[in-house]
Parts: sequence; structure tokens; C-alpha cells
Amino acid sequence: MIEHLARIGRFSTVAIITIATTVVSVALTAIAATILTNFTGPVNFGWAIAFAYVVPVVVTPMISWPLVGLLLQVHQSEEKMRDLASHDSLTGLLSRHAFLENGNSYISLAKRDQNLFSVLIIDLDHFKSINDKYGHPAGDAVLKLFADVVNSVSRNSDIIGRLGGEEFALVLPSTSSDEAVEFSHRLHQAIAKAVLKYKSNMIKYTVSIGLTSYHFDSDDTLDSLLADADIALYQAKNGGRNRTAVFGDHEEQSLAG
Repeated sequence: MIEHLARIGRFSTVAIITIATTVVSVALTAIAATILTNFTGPVNFGWAIAFAYVVPVVVTPMISWPLVGLLLQVHQSEEKMRDLASHDSLTGLLSRHAFLENGNSYISLAKRDQNLFSVLIIDLDHFKSINDKYGHPAGDAVLKLFADVVNSVSRNSDIIGRLGGEEFALVLPSTSSDEAVEFSHRLHQAIAKAVLKYKSNMIKYTVSIGLTSYHFDSDDTLDSLLADADIALYQAKNGGRNRTAVFGDHEEQSLAG
């Protein structure tokens, strides 16, 4: 109900309430005047209707305007609280809990419909050194920039979340392993171009990516896929960082960014 009021706006809501109140007032007055005329004699019908019209038109907006405003403020506060609970306050990406919730919901549907999808875990390389050298505000700025970059190369259907610290995860719907590798290379390239200008410093950073894909004949869950991607992530780090590693790719574990 309140969501509907928020969509139509405060002014329109008050106008609708005023019109409805006026119609009801006039109708009830007309009925009452008719009954009184039958039992007690003629009633000044015109004055009665005019009074029934003017009073709600004047009084209703005075009462409903602040009340509707209060309801909308409560609704906005609730929406803000829900948004804060589901999104990371620094990057604006999904929080860990919201990412897992959305990811599990998608994977259940993907398994039922036998859709391909891939899962990535991304870790910013040597992030502690950025904090140590430039300070934590600079580190926060790097995380925000990364979120902007990953959003710029992602689709609206992709599920992107911050797992914690400098670690992020993505679920790429309808995406094969090869397509996910192509996505990771685009991300590496976009990050290389997005240098952060912080005060008088130009801060560059890289990421390591672990990648795995869902197979129709497996019983993989989001947790197991994230665990596989995490193994691939460590392979990427051990291979020199700034690269993508694919889980189970024994011939070529690391694909340079």
C-alpha cells in the first residue's frame, strides 16, 4: 500500500484522498437530507450539499498532507535500511549476505533450466601495500574505483558482491567458461586503464581472478563453486598475480591478464 503511495507521490495521494472524502461526504449528506425530508419536512438541500462539499475540500488536505508525508518518510527510511542491509556501504555492490542470497536463487533456477553460468572470485593484488603507502582513505578510493570498473564491464544480469575486504565475487548468468575468461580479460584491461588520481599520486593496481563454471552433470552449489573459484584464485596468485586462473585447467592454470 505505502509502496503504491510512494509511486504516485504525495500531492496525487492527497488529491485522491480529498476527492474520495468529498464524494463520500456529499453522498452521505444527500442520503441524510432525503431521509430528513421524508420524516421531518423539507430540508435546504442546496446548503446541505454545499456544506458537505466545502468541509472535506478544506479540512481533508490539512489533515492528510502531513499524515501522508509522515507515511512516505517512514517508507523511505525502511527502503534505505533495506538498501543498507543488502548493499556494501563503501562500493555500492551487494553485501556478502545479499550476494549469496541472490546467487543461490539464480543458481536454483539455472539448474532447473539447465543454463550455463560461471562464478568468479576477484582479489585486489597487494592491497595492504596501498593502504600502508597511501593511507586507508586511498585504499577505500581504490575499492570504489574497482566497483565502478567492474560495473562498467558487467551486464545488468550479472550478480556482483563484495565478500569482504578486497575480495569480490561474481555470478555470470548464461556464460560459458570461455566467455567468462573473455570477460575477465576485459576486466583486466579496464582496470589497467583506470588509474586512480589520489591527491598528488597516481595509484595503479591489479587483480587476480579465480574462475569456475557450472556443468550440467554436477551437483555444485554456490558454496562449492566459490570454493573451486577460490582454489583457482590462489593458482592465479601463485602464478604471478594480475591474471586469471581457471579451476581444473591443468594444462594452463594461468591466463595472463
